[in-house]
Amino acid sequence: MADPTSSVPVLLLAAEAARTERGPLLYAWWALNLAVLVAVVYGAYRGVRKYRSGRAPRR
Repeated sequence: MADPTSSVPVLLLAAEAARTERGPLLYAWWALNLAVLVAVVYGAYRGVRKYRSGRAPRR
């Protein structure tokens, strides 16, 4: 029989999360990701508006 202390649930419960410091580079990376996300959403919005303006208006 396997050792009960080596099972995955026991190890996960016994593991203690170490607190890490968040450096300025991490916040810069998050800001860059947010800027890219905003740019993609804005580009999609402008693309849809341009596409809709080129079509015949609805009745």
